[in-house]
Amino acid sequence: MAGQRYHFLDGLRGVAMLLGIVLHGGMSFLGFPVWPAVDVKSDPVVFGWMLDVIHGFRMPLFFLVSGFFTAMMWKKRGTGGLVKQRLLRIGVPLLIGTIIVAPLMWGLAAWGGAVKSEQSAAREGQGLEGQGLEGAIVEGDLEQVTALLEGGADPNGVDQGGTPMLGLAAVAGRGGMVELLIDKGADLEGKGSDGGTAIMTAAFFGRVEAVEKLIEKGADVNAANNQGNTVLQAATMDFNVVEMVGEAFGIPIDNEMPERRVECAEILREAGAVDGGNSSMDWYWMGVFIPVFHHLWFLYYLLWLVAIFVPVALIWRKLGWRIPFWVIKTPGCLLWLIPLTLWPQTGMPGMFGPGTALGIFPWGTKLGYYAIFFFFGALCFGRGWWEEKAGSKWWVWLLAAVPFFWFGREWVHGEEVLKGQVCAVVYAWLVIIAMMGLFRRFLNGGHPKWRYLSDSSYWLYLAHLPLIIALQIFLSDLDFPAIPKFLFICFAVTSFLLLIYRYFVRYTWIGAILNGRKHLPPGESSS
Repeated sequence: MAGQRYHFLDGLRGVAMLLGIVLHGGMSFLGFPVWPAVDVKSDPVVFGWMLDVIHGFRMPLFFLVSGFFTAMMWKKRGTGGLVKQRLLRIGVPLLIGTIIVAPLMWGLAAWGGAVKSEQSAAREGQGLEGQGLEGAIVEGDLEQVTALLEGGADPNGVDQGGTPMLGLAAVAGRGGMVELLIDKGADLEGKGSDGGTAIMTAAFFGRVEAVEKLIEKGADVNAANNQGNTVLQAATMDFNVVEMVGEAFGIPIDNEMPERRVECAEILREAGAVDGGNSSMDWYWMGVFIPVFHHLWFLYYLLWLVAIFVPVALIWRKLGWRIPFWVIKTPGCLLWLIPLTLWPQTGMPGMFGPGTALGIFPWGTKLGYYAIFFFFGALCFGRGWWEEKAGSKWWVWLLAAVPFFWFGREWVHGEEVLKGQVCAVVYAWLVIIAMMGLFRRFLNGGHPKWRYLSDSSYWLYLAHLPLIIALQIFLSDLDFPAIPKFLFICFAVTSFLLLIYRYFVRYTWIGAILNGRKHLPPGESSS
């Protein structure tokens, strides 16, 4: 079976790529301030649900299929052939893509920031009646925040990046807003996606008034984030790190901030804060999270996993190990896959699914999470079950995933975080099994159109993000319903890139790197 073409797996890998375009196409409609574009017709509820549906399984599915094909390539071509092929298909696009994409993203961030400033000025003149709690906090409208809270808005809500409302008020340095949120029930120790609390965020950016209010209300001055950094360390961290974080997330940095951070540190020490962090890790964590690869991060992590795979596979073969069949067969495999996957998932709080890290240093928690899917996919190659039978009743698996998504999403963004994380892990595996069965049932015949779309998906994903963001910024002020606008953005970018693929990629050296050499059908011309 090693020589056969797994058309349904090609299709799954392609769909995982194409769903990335859908995911990024909806980001400007979340009202998420960090994204370069914030649409005037943002609908965080609708698009938040849609994006979590995709994010909860998309990349785990991709890495599982990648592990399967990596094992297939290793057995077919050997270690040298695998390394050469992966460096060509993954390493070269990553290098060239990063060189091209990074400056484009810097320019788009500057353009988007200018447009958002104009939008902010317009809203100040027109009022914020249409804004949600997050938008009102970001804009600093205390009256609107008060009205929204009294109207039932959740003071413990979080934005799409996993930052609690109290943390948003703290990073903006709005002491009155911090006090109001706490009085309305905001959790003083609510953690963001990095495990940091509001007082840590306020101290990091030198928000003196917010730090004082948080201490007055009883915030823990010795809290620590997921990396073990303390509140006091946040206040004393190298200012270069603060500047880089501020630039990456669109947070204004002024010349007085260093002095205010010193003042915050003094206030914290007087309140009993101690420095229990490891300052030598500051630059490492900056390297983990500061955007370098942007949407190409998955190629970087895939290279790391291939590098780990090679020695593991050689040792495995040398020792002659063979795993029992029940270890990979559904549903029994879930008995060990779910708790194993939960372990790294708990290191990524505030997210329904995996966290995000776009930096030059690999995040061990995230790498470990995807390694589980990758190596399970590698184990499944050549064993028959996942190639021929897994997920045959795909509709049952898909229906079973629905309650885990419904409740898990609410819990992970609320007070039952661990329950939500368990649901997120179960959801990912159930949907992956369902997708395997669905695609094997209907798309395993190698239909030419599906094969063409699958081949093009790699190029589409590599090239789409700057175009998506540029179009989002251009249309962000257009007074038009969100869903049609979103559909137009995705369709326009995809159509344009498919045209480029047909005439300038598929039958050229670029296409040869991405998908192998393709030959024009008889009678056709590339131009």
